[in-house]
Amino acid sequence: MQEISCTGDESQAGMPWALETADLTVKFDEFPAVNGVNLKVGTGELRVIIGANGAGKSTLLDLICGKTRPTSGTILLRGRDVTGIGEAQIARAGIGRKFQTPTVFKSMSVWENLQVAGNKHFGVSRNFFCRTDSSPAEQQGKVIDQIGLGSLLHRSAAELSHGQLQWLELGMLLIQSPSILLLDEPTAGMTTEETDKTADIIRSLAGNHTILVIEHDMAFVRQICRKITVLHQGRILAEGTAEEIERNADVIQAYLGSATVSHA
Repeated sequence: MQEISCTGDESQAGMPWALETADLTVKFDEFPAVNGVNLKVGTGELRVIIGANGAGKSTLLDLICGKTRPTSGTILLRGRDVTGIGEAQIARAGIGRKFQTPTVFKSMSVWENLQVAGNKHFGVSRNFFCRTDSSPAEQQGKVIDQIGLGSLLHRSAAELSHGQLQWLELGMLLIQSPSILLLDEPTAGMTTEETDKTADIIRSLAGNHTILVIEHDMAFVRQICRKITVLHQGRILAEGTAEEIERNADVIQAYLGSATVSHA
């Protein structure tokens, strides 16, 4: 297993953070769903974001990936201000987002899905009617190995299990070579075995990719734990390792008892 700092506080040696937000805020009908968030994520870091429903977790990812425009504040990608440039431009700048519900083309094979995702053409028709290769190139083969679907390349996506669909969508994201991965509850609906394999995949990606994971299952969080950021009512409440978070008095009070922290 690749060893990576659990704190994410390693020196940047004068280099900009992979991802930084400064006083990031978005209001919906004057309600601050995300309120003055200052987040710093180092290159290659694996960061987990937890919080109760309505804490602002998914909204924060929406802001980072450009789906939602902030009311105020700044988003920096490797020191470059990307605030409000739009979802497509954010994706081209190297941020990839995987949503909780898999969105794959079920009428197509695993390999065809990966090819469509990796196509550099713009426009639906150019992607669907471009020539496809019969076998993966080196970079594509690496992604296929990472998601563990090599034996299912020519299987229809409709035949895959829920976990396999999640891994396929992750592969479709990886094949676009993003430097930053935003993963929204990547183990939702998975079996224990699928969850364990997902933990292995995510750990293997850390270091080569900067990863932000939203997750409720603290058992899974402990498997991939590097540094945790706790959101509460749109603000950062605490940051630290899983052990530090579970002992944090402010976090315990916010969740009305330590027992509920394990289900954050």
